Amino acid sequence: MQYHDTRFGWHERRQTRTTLNMQGDEVRILQVRRNPEQEAPLLDKLRTLPLRRSEQAATFELAEQQDNAFALLEWLIAQRSHLEAAGFTLEAPEHEDKRLQLQMPRLALEVESEMDWFDLKGIVEVGEHRFPFWKLARYIRQENRFYPLPDGTYFLIPEEWMTRYKQIADFGQVQGDELRLAKSQYTLLNTLDIPKPVDLEMSEPVDYVPSPLLTAQLRPYQLEGVRWLAKLYHNGLGACLADDMGLGKTLQTIAILLYAKEQRAARKAEQAQEPASSPASGQLRLFAPAGDEQFLKPLNALIILPASLLFNWESEIKKFVPSFSVYQHFGPKRYRDGRLLARFDVILTTYQTAQRDGDLLEQLDFEYIILDESQQIKNRNSKVFKAINRLRASHKISLSGTPIENSLSDLWSQMQFINEGLLGSFAFFKREFIIPIEKQQDEEKKHKLRQLVAPYLLRRTKEQVAKDLPELTTQVFYTEMSAAQRKLYEKEKSAARNYLLDNFAAQDAKYRMLVVQTLTRLRQLANHPLLIFEDYDKTSGKFQDVIEQLDVIHRGGHKVLLFSSFVKHLSLFRAYFESKNIPYAWLSGSSTAPQRKQNIQLFQEDPTVQSFLISIKSGGTGLNLTAADYVFILDPWWNPTIEQQAIARAHRIGQQSHVIASKFITRDSIEEKILKLQQKKSQLAEDIIGADHKLGMEQEELDYLLR
Repeated sequence: MQYHDTRFGWHERRQTRTTLNMQGDEVRILQVRRNPEQEAPLLDKLRTLPLRRSEQAATFELAEQQDNAFALLEWLIAQRSHLEAAGFTLEAPEHEDKRLQLQMPRLALEVESEMDWFDLKGIVEVGEHRFPFWKLARYIRQENRFYPLPDGTYFLIPEEWMTRYKQIADFGQVQGDELRLAKSQYTLLNTLDIPKPVDLEMSEPVDYVPSPLLTAQLRPYQLEGVRWLAKLYHNGLGACLADDMGLGKTLQTIAILLYAKEQRAARKAEQAQEPASSPASGQLRLFAPAGDEQFLKPLNALIILPASLLFNWESEIKKFVPSFSVYQHFGPKRYRDGRLLARFDVILTTYQTAQRDGDLLEQLDFEYIILDESQQIKNRNSKVFKAINRLRASHKISLSGTPIENSLSDLWSQMQFINEGLLGSFAFFKREFIIPIEKQQDEEKKHKLRQLVAPYLLRRTKEQVAKDLPELTTQVFYTEMSAAQRKLYEKEKSAARNYLLDNFAAQDAKYRMLVVQTLTRLRQLANHPLLIFEDYDKTSGKFQDVIEQLDVIHRGGHKVLLFSSFVKHLSLFRAYFESKNIPYAWLSGSSTAPQRKQNIQLFQEDPTVQSFLISIKSGGTGLNLTAADYVFILDPWWNPTIEQQAIARAHRIGQQSHVIASKFITRDSIEEKILKLQQKKSQLAEDIIGADHKLGMEQEELDYLLR
């Protein structure tokens, strides 16, 4: 409280202050007395504001803790007119010897469309000061919020401006009193609250036609997805493809990589093409296939993914684009020379390897960086997030069925990777979006955030694209054994191979039984060593992969049937569900008729029961489980007909949803051999191991299974 030149702390109990002034021989005594009636309305006003007493109780600060050091100043600027109207006098504060303005800034922007670019014009007003907006661009680009004014004071650029105009400042080129943006950067203007030219309302669709080198037929929604990726590709912007699991995110990504390579080759060929009348052009130029030479140059796309998906991605790429060169940058024998990596169209690596080899990967300029299961970078403070965001690429894509797992902070991490700065600093994002949306259910903030991310995020659910889907999709998911698991498997296989092949006796009943037992043990080890060794305390590659896939399905609100030949295998998942308090249904050969009926009804009618564990022998027929839209075959059965019957439990009359069936196959194991033999000879069960365990294979077939 100030009376002329005398101040009282609002918290002081003293009512008067006396000062002694000496002027020559005169002594003057000045006593200032407080006016409680004048102070009371001001104190009452303070108590209605979102302020709290500081720890020293002498000052007020914002009630909610802020990461932003200038939060109080920004609040004062925003509230200045109300505070002054209430009788408060505000003085310009100082920060590091800089006297800051307390005037509310005003910005008037407009955009003009030219042939190949947009001109952004703007005037900033801060009190009596006026200057063109482009002068702020360098400060915003350098993340320097202090703009010097002619009178020696400083204008604190609002954090909202630092966020909203970050990409404008980054990409804009100063031309006179304007910022110039290329036409391809039109989406940068979507965040500006200004009238836009008509041709900005809807960009021209990309004329994408699948390449003849793509050995796949894209479904309509996949074609739409690739066109969307191509539009962002041409605009130099990142994308988050968040389709439901099983809708083909991998295929759409492979298609855009092929498109990018062909587009780059075409551009290079056009640039290299000289006029036909040029003496230097030569006849060979007339007959050379346009772009062929450039197409041979590697694309240099980096795909970062969980280790369990390495083989699946490599298999899919080779299947759909056989012309692509693919390299798995993983394991102790991986390349340590960036020049070797640059030879490949696609480099596959894991999140952990990308973190460890950051120095190597930072040397390269990738055409694309793609993150599969990109929720792996949701922790912005993790080493993985920081390492990946240091890598350079012309284009970026994140793939995730769940871009938001637990909090909006997950979304920030995704957007920060694909389009850095789109949502501002995390402190700003938390203040402007996370707190209002998650704590206050602010619908306006939700709408604003949706507008910000909509151009860069595409999500389709199975229900939305149901008309484009076949009734049933079957896919193979390859898993890798853990190191400890592989060691046990190889030891068992080696011992079995040596004995069974050295003592081959197809007609001996005991020998046939031993073969059955041996192959069963190998199948169990491929699932999880715990099925044989009760004291095993390490992981199983398949078990971990299935748990990860289940997590995605559960978060998406879907239901899944899990079939296994081994009840003991199902028991491992039951124990996991119970440890996590996850509801489930159960059906095995020991289930009574009432239990069977109760569990079926539970799964069909209770939305919280999303998993049904079923023994393939007891649940392969006679069940109607149309509540499920996913089926997991945890281990392959000799006879593929048994698997088809299991899948039919969900895919049958009455099913309203598209069904996706996944077969989990452990690589380099007997399971992979069974799958190949299934494809070669569909009646393998009857040929090899019938109900009476009659062996009907030749020695070379047994050799193949144990190889």
